[in-house]
Amino acid sequence: MSKITINNMSYYYDDFYHPVYENINLVIKTDWKLGLIGRNGRGKTTLLKLLKGELEPTAGNINMPMEVEYFPYKGECGYTITRDIIKENVGKLKSIEDTMDEIISQNDESRFDEYSVLQEQYLELDGYEMESKILKEMDDMGLDASLLDRAFDTLSGGEKTRIMLLTLFLRKKSFILLDEPTNHLDEEGKEAVITYLQKKKGFIVVSHDRSFLDRVIDHVISINKKDITIEKGNYSSWKHNKDKREEFELRTKERLEEEIAQLERSAKTSRTWANIGNMQRYQFASHGRANGVETYMKQAKRSEARVQDNIEQKKQLLQNYEEVKSLVMHHKNDMEEQCLIKIKELTFKYEEGSKQIIKGFNFEINTGDRVWVKGKNGAGKSTLLKILNGKLPNEAIEYADGLEIAMVAQEPGWKTGYIKEGFEDTVQNPVYERFLELCDHFEMPENFLERPLETYSSGELKKVNIARALAEEHHIILFDEPLNYMDTYFSEQLEEALLKYQPTMIFVEHDSYFGKKIATRTIEL
Repeated sequence: MSKITINNMSYYYDDFYHPVYENINLVIKTDWKLGLIGRNGRGKTTLLKLLKGELEPTAGNINMPMEVEYFPYKGECGYTITRDIIKENVGKLKSIEDTMDEIISQNDESRFDEYSVLQEQYLELDGYEMESKILKEMDDMGLDASLLDRAFDTLSGGEKTRIMLLTLFLRKKSFILLDEPTNHLDEEGKEAVITYLQKKKGFIVVSHDRSFLDRVIDHVISINKKDITIEKGNYSSWKHNKDKREEFELRTKERLEEEIAQLERSAKTSRTWANIGNMQRYQFASHGRANGVETYMKQAKRSEARVQDNIEQKKQLLQNYEEVKSLVMHHKNDMEEQCLIKIKELTFKYEEGSKQIIKGFNFEINTGDRVWVKGKNGAGKSTLLKILNGKLPNEAIEYADGLEIAMVAQEPGWKTGYIKEGFEDTVQNPVYERFLELCDHFEMPENFLERPLETYSSGELKKVNIARALAEEHHIILFDEPLNYMDTYFSEQLEEALLKYQPTMIFVEHDSYFGKKIATRTIEL
């Protein structure tokens, strides 16, 4: 076991001065299973990129004693069969095999030295044991070995994700960085990844899924408002300890703020009296080395310095206090009809000759329903939401007169330009005002209006897209995996708001904890 050390590390973006980290010191053991937690925009992905070496610290250094692998990765190569792609991505093993076979088949003596070098590399990468290792990893990941002989492009999205994950763990002496590995996985796929990671060690994982984190990690890295901390345990133990700390800080917050205010008044009084003394000559002043005015001013300055030190010490106690604002939701409730959407014998496929995704589906959505759409990857969950939103018109759908629908897509569609460019008018525009209100409750950074969307993190992009959709007038909200890329604070914030305001909604979400807590009805596709 070795250690990753971060020494006095600072980082900020060059294009616009935006400090992300300042003077961070951490020690991470390479056999830990770490969950990385923090609000969107705090730099979770940035930290992973710094550890990977994709970004360089502005100051300080990171000592990484081993190779670092990052998920997701493209894994592009010239091979098409799944087994060959795995081997190539482990360490170009397939290319080495092909070259060695070529040298043997040609019986070219001039290349025998090259063969020896390649064989050494092959041995170092456990090439001769790789077939059995791949089969074991496939079994651990709950994947059928027959997938290895299929073209990679023919696999489902969930199967591709799981194969990409196990490929990383086949690489020798590597520390693995996993950025939202369960995004877009169905419940079966997520359960398989959980079981797989429970057998592994030496990784950092970023995930919004609280139950997932509870089951796969043994340490938590928390990116706080002013520092980064590491704590032993899983998400629930970290959250329990954090709640206890914040409960204490909340109880003392008002007292501390009053003490700070008193100290600041005291400092102001000292300055005032010192200035008065400086303007009015002290009547008993002598011509010695220090008259009364000078002595008094020195005492006042020393007193003020002590007061300022006391103020700063007290402010430190509140630096990491997280005040999560309650989310305000705006939705219309003026429909006379109880049934808002009626689905009669819905059948859908994307083009002639393609697979039928939805067949003979019947359902009704009534006012107040919170419908959880479940099913395996490829079952048509996102397609159903697109049909209901009118993106894929279908005669099997009947809408109540005047029904207005808000849609939050799985992937943020608004990714370029500046916020104000997305609105025709920002002056006395109630939609824009509601949008800003939601962004404030989502804890968007103070300068988010001045920054181009290209500089936003994935979570920040998702938040502004959600705020833009919810700011519009609507009777029904369609959510397609709303928690993807989002922090755990947002998950709790959204849960609280949905249970409080009880909007009519239809949602796809693989986070079972969220689904069970929110849903009033369930559709299984």
